[in-house]
Amino acid sequence: MSFANERIERKYHRFLEHYDPRHAVKLDGTFMNHLTSAIRASSPNERQQALDRAIEAYENAVDEVLYEI
Repeated sequence: MSFANERIERKYHRFLEHYDPRHAVKLDGTFMNHLTSAIRASSPNERQQALDRAIEAYENAVDEVLYEI
């Protein structure tokens, strides 16, 4: 597992400790928008960039939720 994935996993576990369905919807929507772009990408390079954006957006959304808690 990469460092970024481990960092996201730790944040997500903190998020789950204070689980609120409103936050889950926000996280899922943020990730799914970028994931959809990755699926529709026409080249491997575009796909990887979209996946990177999805991961970054998801981590940022988790950070926002953790900041609110």
